[in-house]
Amino acid sequence: MGINQGKPLQQSLSDYPRRIIVRLSEAAASAQQARTLGTAFKDLDGMRLRPYVPSAHAPPPPSRKPGVGGGEARRRLQRYHVIDLASSDDAERVLKELLATPGIETAYLEPEPLPPPVDPDDDPRSANQLYLDAAPRGIDARWAWSRSDGDGVTVIDMEQGWTLNHEDLQAAAIDLISGQNRAWHGHGTAVLGELAGVDNTIGVVGIAPGARTRVVSEWRTMTDYNSADAIVSAASVMEPGDVLLLEAQTRYGTVQNVPIEVHDAIFDAIRDAVDNGIVVVEAAGNGSVDLDTFQTADGRRILNRASSDFRDSGAILVGAARSPVPHMRSGFSNFGSRIDCYGWGDSIDTCGDGQTGSLTNSYTTGFGGTSGASPMVTGAAALLQSWHKRVFRRILTPDEMRELLSDPARNTASQAPATDRIGVMPDLRRLIESLEVRYPMPELNRWSIVVRILFGVIDDAGGVVIVPGKGPVPIDPWVGRLRQPSTELGDVLASLAMYELASLIKNDAHREKLKAGAVEGIAAAVGKMQ
Repeated sequence: MGINQGKPLQQSLSDYPRRIIVRLSEAAASAQQARTLGTAFKDLDGMRLRPYVPSAHAPPPPSRKPGVGGGEARRRLQRYHVIDLASSDDAERVLKELLATPGIETAYLEPEPLPPPVDPDDDPRSANQLYLDAAPRGIDARWAWSRSDGDGVTVIDMEQGWTLNHEDLQAAAIDLISGQNRAWHGHGTAVLGELAGVDNTIGVVGIAPGARTRVVSEWRTMTDYNSADAIVSAASVMEPGDVLLLEAQTRYGTVQNVPIEVHDAIFDAIRDAVDNGIVVVEAAGNGSVDLDTFQTADGRRILNRASSDFRDSGAILVGAARSPVPHMRSGFSNFGSRIDCYGWGDSIDTCGDGQTGSLTNSYTTGFGGTSGASPMVTGAAALLQSWHKRVFRRILTPDEMRELLSDPARNTASQAPATDRIGVMPDLRRLIESLEVRYPMPELNRWSIVVRILFGVIDDAGGVVIVPGKGPVPIDPWVGRLRQPSTELGDVLASLAMYELASLIKNDAHREKLKAGAVEGIAAAVGKMQ
């Protein structure tokens, strides 16, 4: 169980009903056969079979492209059903009988809700947000803001509760997509502060304050906790390139605090979202577990990339490291080859108390765990996606995003990568600069090139060019040597001029900002010409 500021996260959910999740075979998935299976155990009072992921049965939204949302993972999700048990004492016996029943592919006891993965150890608080700083300390969000603030990307946080009217979140107009705002409000508020704290005169500033931020609850009703359905519900209102954060961990048998994708229905829900172009970021959990050695009930090592049993949900899995440089793996963090990235696991300054409080003006300096690390990677993904989408006029796919954020050559390694085994921390400056299109300028006659652009090419009227030893020399556009360019070529030429003029500015920040704008203008125009 996680702790924050040295305090255990405790909220009693002992009354949560136990349920069994089953996946029917394709042959047994018809309504009639499902009803037949539902009457197979008449000796259990109150038991009935019903769809486990109702959102998977809803038609895709009108905005979704034809064929999107109906893949293999979605069809599997439609075959999951849930059995409500009158008494948890019957669970083992029912499981055994179900697994021996023809037409049932798999069955498992649904895990009870756990605390989210938290562990300790102009915006007046912005100076405390050292995770925004340049690498190797942070993810260099401050530099990235000169390129993008997350505009054009939707980020959705999935967990159990939030204080949406917090003073530093209210102006962001964060809305609840579906489910109940039920538990761990201070935790969700802390996550949102990292992601979307409003850029104003109070509190903190989020990593991607320009992104549209929304939330979805694992509590589908006040008594029904269902992560898979929450994921499908969120994905149904998202567009390719948007980012979904999964702030949860789970129990599997006797193994505590492992990634929620170890459960089949949740894995299929994540895979369905990724197949639809959604970037999914998932907390690795705070169990100190070597995920390479984790085994399912039938002995499969599904989280070990070197195993033939490995299955890839497509999510970016995030571990946690200590905040001081060099970043050593946090002792509580899960680790292994499946983990792609890490973020800070302690000392995070953000909104809320990081636990269960719901005050609208509270803040903490001690948020952490993989719960604190995951929003850092999520925010980095949102900034990178926003920038890439604007400059190159296309989104980064989930695979491309994961490849970039987990690339050891372009991000910050942990203190001892071979033993930490938590991936890398995103370095937004290195990532963006590695992707920026470079247009080298000729070394000779640079002024001549600029003057030709400004006075002799872009305008179809006459112009002049400065000739060494002669001064201004008229250029006659009517002799056929010069012609009016297309809109796209004109944008390229104007951007080249801006790049050249920017090089004359002495202020480093202003010079680089103008040059970056020029490069973006060139890239956008070239993209239209292809």
